[in-house]
Amino acid sequence: MFLKKISLIFIYLFVSFLTISAAEQPTTHKLYGFVRNELYFNSRQNFDVLDGLFNIFPKPKDEYLLNGEFVDKNNVSNSQMLAISTRLGIDFTSSPIFGAKTSAKIECDFAGISSSYYLIRLRQAYMKLNWANTELLVGQTWHPMYANLQPITPALSVGTPFQPFNRSPQIRLNQKLNDNFTFLTAASYQMQYMTQGPLGASASYMKNGLLPSLHIGLDYKSKSIIAGVGVDGKSLKINNVRFNSGAAVAYAGYTHKKFQIRAKSVLGQNMSEYIMLGGYGLSVDATSSKADYTNFNTSTSWLSVAYGTKIQVGIYGGLSQNLGTNKNLMLTPNSVYGYGFYDASQLIIDQLYRVAPHICYSLPNFRLGFEYEFTTAKYGTIQSNGRVTNPYTVSNHRALATISYIF
Repeated sequence: MFLKKISLIFIYLFVSFLTISAAEQPTTHKLYGFVRNELYFNSRQNFDVLDGLFNIFPKPKDEYLLNGEFVDKNNVSNSQMLAISTRLGIDFTSSPIFGAKTSAKIECDFAGISSSYYLIRLRQAYMKLNWANTELLVGQTWHPMYANLQPITPALSVGTPFQPFNRSPQIRLNQKLNDNFTFLTAASYQMQYMTQGPLGASASYMKNGLLPSLHIGLDYKSKSIIAGVGVDGKSLKINNVRFNSGAAVAYAGYTHKKFQIRAKSVLGQNMSEYIMLGGYGLSVDATSSKADYTNFNTSTSWLSVAYGTKIQVGIYGGLSQNLGTNKNLMLTPNSVYGYGFYDASQLIIDQLYRVAPHICYSLPNFRLGFEYEFTTAKYGTIQSNGRVTNPYTVSNHRALATISYIF
């Protein structure tokens, strides 16, 4: 009985302490976001998402005979105006927990899922604990492969597919080593951005593999310079076969007054969850003669240069190169998975490059942007080593205008 009373007193005091602490520092919130409209024109059909707001790469030739001449079905222009990227978010701050400053974020837009546009879509939802030199984040936010550095573009795609683009549920720890260096480690799972495979884009490959994707990085930041390196790896289970992939990233940026220059390079395998070229394919294990999978290796780099604040001009360029597979592919129907490959024609992108100049006009609550984007893809018939034969090129000319009210 005595112990029961002591326990009740302890619980009462603990709850009272939490109540008093909460009363001393009530939860505060700040609303932010923008209303954004975009108008675009493409000179040919492209592989894209979000009804064309994310323009990834031009589709290959798809020719048929009409009146004695070959006509390319994909050589057709298109245009659209959309407001689905309009965004709304709330930042929260509250009482300290375990001696750490606490904050949280909920962010959404109206881009929906798949072809169900105009529906509310979760973008970010996380909480953070910040100590003097340590930050712990739990929830959905930008993957470290994207968050470390982004190009400067008015397009919503932010340089995709040359820039890794991914938001994932994750546990991330940032440990500040000194005034300039920060060590980062993160474990993330797939949800909205998923690996391609026999079931299409699905989170089941990682779920069945049981293990999260792991990322380790080292960042350097000073007044004018940002730089860093990182490694990323995942272990999937596809058709009951364990399959591993990895990637390495290096990036750097420099800012001086109104001038900015940024660059990033990624050497990766099976990067489809980042909306990047490449993937993997079916092969045969030379030792056991059992079915196995092999990665496509892809090298991707981009460079972004911009000058100005109120009126900004800039240019963005990206290059992606297919480096082939580690082992020979079987090349049976439905045996290669990833972006840039077309099973029916056995065509795959061997090289992709883009040049995109832009100009933007900005006020405190207003932004107007124009961008011209020239993207060329080199397609060829896939070979057993993952490279191509008989390559040819197709190009897309894209014009984009955006107008935003920011709050």
